[in-house]
Amino acid sequence: MISQKQFEETLKSLESHPGVRGVIITSNDGLPISSTQNLSMEMRENVSALVASLVGRAKAVVTELNEGELNFFTLDTSNGEILVAPENDYVLIVLREKS
Repeated sequence: MISQKQFEETLKSLESHPGVRGVIITSNDGLPISSTQNLSMEMRENVSALVASLVGRAKAVVTELNEGELNFFTLDTSNGEILVAPENDYVLIVLREKS
């Protein structure tokens, strides 16, 4: 498992990229573990719960189609992008402006 220091370093590194609006690390159950400070608690909780649910469904699709393991996906919206990287014990979520 990743240490708290590694979480913080990862958050700072990702947050420094142009266009990044926020970064959240959440448990597979949808509970926020860590995030950048610019996101409200309500936003962190909502995004974490919704994305964790979506990851579960996406994994089921990948499994059903015999496509191996889910590594990464992007939600491309009219306001930006939501980048999702599921790992064993957590999910990394990056909210980014359109480039």
